[in-house]
Amino acid sequence: MFNNISKIILAAVLAATPLAAQNNKEIKGKDYSGESRQTSVSGDQAMLKGLFSYGAAIYQFQLPAATDRIKARLSFKNLKNKWLKIYVYNYGTAYDDLSIRNKRLGPNWRLWEATNSDGLWESRSPKYIYTTSYDGRIDYLGPQNIFKILLYADGGIPFVSDGRFIIEQIMLEYSTGESLLPDIVTSKDVWIEGNFMLVRGVGRSKNRIDAPGYEAMPKLTALRLAKVDAYKKLAVALKKIPLSGGTAAIPGSQLRSTRYISEAEVEIILEVPLASLHEKK
Repeated sequence: MFNNISKIILAAVLAATPLAAQNNKEIKGKDYSGESRQTSVSGDQAMLKGLFSYGAAIYQFQLPAATDRIKARLSFKNLKNKWLKIYVYNYGTAYDDLSIRNKRLGPNWRLWEATNSDGLWESRSPKYIYTTSYDGRIDYLGPQNIFKILLYADGGIPFVSDGRFIIEQIMLEYSTGESLLPDIVTSKDVWIEGNFMLVRGVGRSKNRIDAPGYEAMPKLTALRLAKVDAYKKLAVALKKIPLSGGTAAIPGSQLRSTRYISEAEVEIILEVPLASLHEKK
């Protein structure tokens, strides 16, 4: 019903916009995070060892909230000709299938690629990962806009069969839509939070039906009116319609929260990914 109302009130069509310029960020191998395991500093580099169980070198990149897509490049030495696995942290709800999920890691770590090369790895499958999905399943930036990448070394007999790697440098190439975002009119009911634009809608039902089977009708009516109110505020905030109302094309949104103030009044919060306000190519 939520999607149907959205289609009736406002057509959910993205505005076509060219992709923004590419940006780069680099981290030296020695600058791994405290979450890492079996990893030590060696000059400007890091030594990653699998030892008996496994090793994990974790790197964190602070990125702009409007980061749209990311590709990665790694400079390293493969000392034992073993497979190096590259994972990324998903703050969303999507996990890898059980057939490929690494049981030693938390379920939020998703496999990007694996390589047994030596010297240089560049992401190819996929070449780019998009940071946000409309349904909340994918969110590679999280509330603090921190992109996390994990380099995984398999365990074995130390110095014999475990994975051993010298991590020299990790480089990200990413695009942002900051300069391409529309001019958003914020207010007490429309604000930016992390990677999302949030919109508050309130609905009040004036009718009450005192008949068996219709007890829930005031709540349902209030919820429908709250959604209509939020869609209108969203369109106004994007300068697509005037305050007096109208119809317009807006980006897709999803319901973040619902709060019933009374039996006949409800408040909802819609969220719109900032990345959805420009076209991804």
